[in-house]
Amino acid sequence: MPQFDVIVIGCGAVGSAAVLHLAKAGRRVLGIDRFEPPHRFGSTHGETRITRAAIGEGVDYTPLAQRSHVLWRELERETGAHLFAQCGCLFIPAQDGGEVHGVSSTQFFANIEIAARLHGVDGETLSSERLSADYPAFATAPGDRGFLDREGGYLLVEDCVRAELAVAVQLGAKLLFGRQVTWFRRAMGSLVVMTDDGTAASATTLIVTTGPWITELVAPLRRRVNVTRQVLYWFEVLSNPQRFGRGAPVFIWDVAGRGRAASDIYGFPWLGSPENGVKIAHEVLTGETDPDHVSRTVTADEIAAVYETYVRPFVPDLGPRCLRSAVCLYTNAPGGRFIIDRDPGDADVIYASPCSGHGFKHSPAIGEAAGPGAAGRSLRFHAGPAGAGRSDITTCRTAALRSAWRAPR
Repeated sequence: MPQFDVIVIGCGAVGSAAVLHLAKAGRRVLGIDRFEPPHRFGSTHGETRITRAAIGEGVDYTPLAQRSHVLWRELERETGAHLFAQCGCLFIPAQDGGEVHGVSSTQFFANIEIAARLHGVDGETLSSERLSADYPAFATAPGDRGFLDREGGYLLVEDCVRAELAVAVQLGAKLLFGRQVTWFRRAMGSLVVMTDDGTAASATTLIVTTGPWITELVAPLRRRVNVTRQVLYWFEVLSNPQRFGRGAPVFIWDVAGRGRAASDIYGFPWLGSPENGVKIAHEVLTGETDPDHVSRTVTADEIAAVYETYVRPFVPDLGPRCLRSAVCLYTNAPGGRFIIDRDPGDADVIYASPCSGHGFKHSPAIGEAAGPGAAGRSLRFHAGPAGAGRSDITTCRTAALRSAWRAPR
């Protein structure tokens, strides 16, 4: 039976980062995935993900995001791949009510402004007049305001995972794809993992990062998480393509309460050419599903309803024709928080999921933190701009982190 220092189960956003940083730390690491990452069955696909530095979900996330930006740039230098487009992120809150990732829209905006001040994020608050003049692609209303996070932008999600795993293999990591872990248990002082084809391996430490499949291996999380189906759409550009091209920011706009809209919408510049369309989506959390039985078919009625409710009233340069769509999954925890901790029954089993729909931007720093954690020390990361004091965050052990990451108890 092959022996490793660490086995990482699930090689999506966090898992691929953990495999990479463990390999960089010189650990004997095995990554296992039931598919071949990057794949379209979980939460880490669909071309792009937003990243930002002034984090509305909580000020304590910002050092994690900033550290992740450093790590994405390091990975770009190591591989020569283009992974991170720093085009800025524009946030527009609801005028009255609304919620984004479990945080009221008003508080989300306040958190962004506070995080920018505390952590030196390059950004500014925009008046209604500036918003209308500078971003005519959006049919904003008098009284709307915004915040432009210039450190934000988008990540090429599949390329990011592909690059992390490629470098990890170069550094000696082993990968086993197309195998599902059916169980793990402690035996003879090690943790033994068994896959569906009878392959066994053992390690000192396990890191479980299986996203929407997390409850298959960590049963207590069934009380804490739910999986929802989220659809990404690429709508045609009818007019003014320059408004969505080079120099255009990604955006998050809480339109809840306007017409029939019930959530924020988010979107990206077109990639390559306006003919490829503009990716846009809403964040209404639909009924609970599971990753093995979720419907991956997007119907014409579904597309028409989304266009009429979330696109046409707010982004009028986009037309009703949907060029393509993709179904992904959110694995949601209460309050939109993360769950990252050691298993209360075995401290050598670490789980890092779910990320409640906003985790990809943080995944390099979480993976980096899992490296020393898997070596038997506290899970921690060090962040802070050059010249600033170093900030240590230990998962589920400090007051600062408990406010961001809630472990089940």
